[in-house]
Amino acid sequence: MNKRIVLPFALSALALLLNGCGGESAKINEDPTKGTTGVTSNTSCDVNTSTCLQFATDYPIAGLNFDCSTDIVHHFATKLDSNTVTGACKLGDTATFYIQGVESPKISLGAINLDNISKLKMPTLARIRVIDLAMALTGKTPTTLDMTDDTISVAVALIRIFQSLGAENGDNVIGDIQPTEITQEKKNQLANISGSIGAAELISGQYAGILKPWIDVSSISDTEALEILKQLLNLSNTAVWTADLPVFKLGSGSSSSTTTSPDGFFGCNVDYSKCVDASVSNLLHSMGNFLLLTDRQGYILGYGQQWMGAATITNNRVLPPYYLTSLVKPQKIQLKTQNDWLNPFTYFLNTNKPLSFSASADPLNDLTIKQGRFMNQSTISGTEGFYRGLVKMKDSDKVDTSHLGQWQQTTSNQSFKGAIDIVKVNQASFLSKDIFRTKLNVESGQSYIFPLYATLTIRFDEAAKLPPVDLGIMIDEFGDIRTDIRKDYTATDMSGNCATAEPNPDGTYTDQYGETQYRIGTTGATLFSINDKSITVRMLLSNPKFETIDGVMFGINFSTVSGAKINLHNLLVGQADGINLTNFSNNTVVWSNQYAFYQAAYVGLYDRLDKDKDKYVAPTAEERELAKRWTGVVSIKVADQNKPACKSIKIKS
Repeated sequence: MNKRIVLPFALSALALLLNGCGGESAKINEDPTKGTTGVTSNTSCDVNTSTCLQFATDYPIAGLNFDCSTDIVHHFATKLDSNTVTGACKLGDTATFYIQGVESPKISLGAINLDNISKLKMPTLARIRVIDLAMALTGKTPTTLDMTDDTISVAVALIRIFQSLGAENGDNVIGDIQPTEITQEKKNQLANISGSIGAAELISGQYAGILKPWIDVSSISDTEALEILKQLLNLSNTAVWTADLPVFKLGSGSSSSTTTSPDGFFGCNVDYSKCVDASVSNLLHSMGNFLLLTDRQGYILGYGQQWMGAATITNNRVLPPYYLTSLVKPQKIQLKTQNDWLNPFTYFLNTNKPLSFSASADPLNDLTIKQGRFMNQSTISGTEGFYRGLVKMKDSDKVDTSHLGQWQQTTSNQSFKGAIDIVKVNQASFLSKDIFRTKLNVESGQSYIFPLYATLTIRFDEAAKLPPVDLGIMIDEFGDIRTDIRKDYTATDMSGNCATAEPNPDGTYTDQYGETQYRIGTTGATLFSINDKSITVRMLLSNPKFETIDGVMFGINFSTVSGAKINLHNLLVGQADGINLTNFSNNTVVWSNQYAFYQAAYVGLYDRLDKDKDKYVAPTAEERELAKRWTGVVSIKVADQNKPACKSIKIKS
């Protein structure tokens, strides 16, 4: 293999945060902002300017009316562009949403202060969620995902309306989220209802009777709509989550003018304010980075690296903490997969069940992220200076410190604590039924594809001198990806039996043969063209069971070459083995192993030393082998079609 790629691990999140990134929809589809230069049917401002906030709706429904508070002349409506329904108002506006025809009663959908969504343009497109509309209508944040909560009742009512409109248009079956549009003709028919609808009617249930001349919502129950609400809440948080090393953190004696810069993932064995204080005896630094994925069912998975060691003090000054990465080995920190780590209504991390990383076999050494809140829907700040920049606060404004990202860990009889910045990028979108065909969204007698069983072949760079590994996977009907590894697997053949499996509370699955299967990724979006009908995929293998491929990741989508998509065109037209895996430029997908990459960096540094070598810990033979397998290529094929359970094309009875 002659292709090698260095992903920008150290600066990935920070580069995206500072420079902006369009996410999956902008990477493989037509840019939804193309041709937009100001006031249009769905934008009150030029979305390419820093003062204009473009937003997407989590439920892809076009034709929702909205007004922007700073534009007293024009009215707007959401519009479907590619795989996203968007609108735009100026930053700081109040956007008032509703459905109304010419001289007709109105369905009020709430007035949202966009400052509560995002105070800045961020790499990830801002989202107006159904739950945000519901909170705007009731003025209350829900405390539980239950119909006894008024705000949840309102959200469920809105979903019943949207689903029923889509079903009437033939855009979706009940239970499936697909784009639909409320046409002007349909909105004009609101003249047939007896009166306007607001929060009171939505909470009481009276809306169903009032709306019946316009749309019958009885085709979907409250229970079914509540399940869709859960899907939407998970979908809004299906993304890549990154934390980076303290590349901007300065040492002692440095200017304070850069306090608005992010500190990254950094801490020490004393109070954080003294982490670069040269007067502290036995000052130890700890820092790290990670890449995590969330799937469409709300689970988060992944791993990271950590560097721990003595601070470097020269001439009574602490050198910038990042210097430690050139002195000590990286250690792997393994995230414990969970689905209750984030409050979907408030964006606060769950302090009762914090994100926890295993740093060793001893759970007492776990590193936990004990608090933080995602601001602008996308970023946790670990420091007050960075936080003020994110939310446009004055220096005199008081920061709510419960919003700041903080972590803690006890190891080697030392207690560490510190700050952490976490950035959310590359959100997922709905999956078009034209490509993502499941039993739910096709008619009887029609073919469907998902769940789809397949085999990945993971090949190593030549330096590793290792045979390729086959890994069985399954892309399920939700769009999430798990392993399908047979019981008698070997280190190089982990292909599967196309087994059914039941989920476990810890995020794993137990298949019909008693074998444990693992969540390894999800799908991002769909792409439809004449010869390319694809789903984007993002995968991250993070469990010792994977042996030589533990740590492999691809489809993270920080660049064109780091994206990945499965073309299903031939499969959709009846060719049972018709799939292939490419990057967004239709070239071979290159995988990377972040932990092996940093091990390779340390091995290279150690081998180049010509003095003071005794001050470094020599790499072990195992670490040297790991360092060789930091990259390679990956391909895909459907599972063995001779096995009935593996059939890639199925017919709905």
